[in-house]
Amino acid sequence: QALAIPATMALSIVPETGEIDKMLAAAEKKVYEGDFKQAAGLLDQLLKKQPKHLDALDLYAKGAMDAGMTPLAIKILKKSISIDPRTYHRWMNLGQLQGGLTALKCYRQGIQCMESELSAFKIASDQKQMRQISTEIASAYASIAELYVTDLCDENGAEKECESALKCAFKASEESAEAHYGAANLRFIQGRKAEAKGHLGKSFEIIKKQAAESHSGSSRDEGGYEHTYNFRLSVTELCIEMGEFEAASELIDRLLEEDNRISRVWYFAALCSFKLDDVESAEQYLERTISFFKKNPSEEPELQGACKELHSAIQNALKQTGNRSSEIAPNPTKSNGAAMMEDD
Repeated sequence: QALAIPATMALSIVPETGEIDKMLAAAEKKVYEGDFKQAAGLLDQLLKKQPKHLDALDLYAKGAMDAGMTPLAIKILKKSISIDPRTYHRWMNLGQLQGGLTALKCYRQGIQCMESELSAFKIASDQKQMRQISTEIASAYASIAELYVTDLCDENGAEKECESALKCAFKASEESAEAHYGAANLRFIQGRKAEAKGHLGKSFEIIKKQAAESHSGSSRDEGGYEHTYNFRLSVTELCIEMGEFEAASELIDRLLEEDNRISRVWYFAALCSFKLDDVESAEQYLERTISFFKKNPSEEPELQGACKELHSAIQNALKQTGNRSSEIAPNPTKSNGAAMMEDD
């Protein structure tokens, strides 16, 4: 016969579920509001009661990643993985926070976990989950390909490994924006510009489709998601490098809606407007970019140099058209843009 546990002892062993759920919900709200300090305090309390609460650990890792606290995020992800090493998204997040061979190992472990899930979905004939996990496997292989054109580019056979990873990505799914971006990037590096343009266009269309579905609510029903800010920023940069300024402008509009505090995105908006012959808008966007440097004069010196060059080009274009310039300052000094930022 099982021994009965006194009610008071049971409460001391297992915290009341309702209390834990409330703390987790409150912490999640703080994370999405960008208040990581408050979120961390709540999560610390929760984890004292349930040290292996995986949802809390995942939220803690996300908050730390969003706050730029990489060492803390890595520590938390490693703890989560030690509790449950079968969940692929933790391996993928850990890989993104690290580099080189360490990241490669994490990505491969994540793919192994995903392939195990895919096998289970195939047995269950769950087509929706099969499509989703296949796309994520493709994106994971694209992350490996990215490593071989960045951190691991000097490794023996790096280009061959990159090609192999992309082949695996497309074998898993043709509907991965990350895989098409990876292929576009590699083909552009190789000078195969027509192929690069085709893959970049496909990546752009998938991003647009997924964003539309996300906003309409159908993406969630289909098991989809909207691509990360940083990934879309990378696609934007490649669009600009390849002269696809209209596509870049469309991506930039959405990025600025989500977060208007990143100087590089405002600069890209100015550059694209200038390239598309909208000089007045380019001047306004550049003014906004320069306003960031007033508050942080040492921020991104290379970008400041690019701003000076664009400023000169804009002034020359305005003189040729006979339009009057607002005479924005090419250096981080007092400007109307700074006032605009203060108003925001």
